[in-house]
Order: sequence, then structure tokens, then C-alpha cells
Amino acid sequence: MYDRDPVIRNLVALSPPTLPDTPPIEYVEAAAAAGYDAVGLRLARSPLFPYCPVVGNAPLIRELKLVLASSGLSVLDILSFYLQPETDLDSFAPALELGAELGARYALVAGDDPDWARLRAHMGRFCDMAAGVGIAAALEFAVIRPLATLSQALRLLTELGRKNGVICLDPLNFVRGGGSAALLRGLEPRLFPYAQISDGVLEPGEPDLTKLGRMSPNQRRLPGDGTLPLRHILDVLPAGLPLSVEIPMPQTVQLSAREWARATADSTRRFLDGYYRAKQEAR
Repeated sequence: MYDRDPVIRNLVALSPPTLPDTPPIEYVEAAAAAGYDAVGLRLARSPLFPYCPVVGNAPLIRELKLVLASSGLSVLDILSFYLQPETDLDSFAPALELGAELGARYALVAGDDPDWARLRAHMGRFCDMAAGVGIAAALEFAVIRPLATLSQALRLLTELGRKNGVICLDPLNFVRGGGSAALLRGLEPRLFPYAQISDGVLEPGEPDLTKLGRMSPNQRRLPGDGTLPLRHILDVLPAGLPLSVEIPMPQTVQLSAREWARATADSTRRFLDGYYRAKQEAR
């Protein structure tokens, strides 16, 4: 175990993209064995990742509840709800209801629609559906999608005015889209109740704002192994906020699900311990 800040300790959650091919029960067991505090659960289909349906599978849901209860893990968020031109919002209702039943606090939303008016209408209705079951709608902007930047996400939430509309900041997408820690200063802390954490590297010539919405997939790294200004970003985000670890295993690494979960948990804890230790020493 690592020494941790005696006052501030982030809740650290395992996010499904870290173990994309791992079935739900094995995934939760890997998170527990690795020492995570919480998990995210994939309850809606994503166009980018494998999908094992949970909603409607009563035996699996019963087993999932038992494993969560015995492990002591909480559910931080459920994902991913893609708002696309053809999205049937009613189809999201069962996943939101199950997420609420499992104790999820946030539903991760992707703005994957170039039509601003339609995206705004869909996001507004999604916020209302999530509010109905006591969940916040966490908007994640990404440079590979139409909703690509922090400024776009802030504009969307401002126009909607929904109290349960928040942002889940992904540092790599934020920096690839031209973001810096300075842009976060002065923003409402309530808009950033939790964030993702991973390191990563930018493509040559990035950030390139002319390519927003059509950039290549992210190249993620363990915290401290990339080039992102993670410490500066943490400095301006709310202190001690929950952090969701999204770091898929590189193709060059051959580990079991439990081994990779442990590697990502240990790396994240080491990074956070070093971050808080440096802050203490600087006082």
C-alpha cells in the first residue's frame, strides 16, 4: 500500500473501456481484487466497444448485485449513452432505471450528432429522463465526435439549464481539443463532479482545431507515462473529486484482466500519492 494524503483521497473507479472484452461479473471481480473503490458499468451499447447486454438479463443482474455487495464496490457511472441522429431515447430508459437500482450517480453521455438543435433537444430530454431516476447526465466531449470541446459542452449545458447536467472531463480529449488548465479556472465546480484520469500522447501537430470531430482515436497511457499536464488539470478541478480510470491495455502488453486492473489501479494511486505529496511539500 502507498502512503496517501491524510485529508484528501480521491475515490478511484474502474471504467469499462479499461477492460473492454471482460464479461460484467469478471470485470467487477477484477476491480475488487485490484483495490478499486468503485466501478463504471456498461449498460448501453457503444459503437466503439464490445457489448455484453445486462439490461433484461435477470440472472446476470442478480449475480451482479451480489458481487457488488460482497466486494463493497459502489457504482460511479453507467455508460455510454450516444446521442446520434437516429437515437431512440426511449430505449435508454431501462438502462437508466437499472443504473439507479444499482446506485449509479452519473450516466455518461456522448454528443454524436452534427445537428446542434437536435443534439440539444435529445440532451434535454435525456437529462429529464435521468433526473426522473435520480441520476446526473454527465456529458463527455471527445475530439472524434461532433461535440468535441469543453466550450461546446458548456454552451450546450448553458442553453439547456438542467440542474443535473454536468461534465465528465477526459484530460486527453480536453488537451487534444486545445484545452489547458487555465480554461477551467473560474468555472462552476458543480459542473465537474467527477472526471476521468489517464495520461496520453498527442499526434504530431496537435492540438489541431481544424480536425476537430474527425481526429484519430486516442493514444492513452498510464498516469505519468504520457505528456498531459495532469497535475495542472487536477489543481483547478474540485479537490478530491472521484476519478474514473479509462486506460485500455496496449496491444504490446499481455496481461489477464485482473493483472491489468491491478496495474492501472496501482499506477493511478502512485500518481495521485506523488501529486498530493508534492502539494504538501510546496506548502
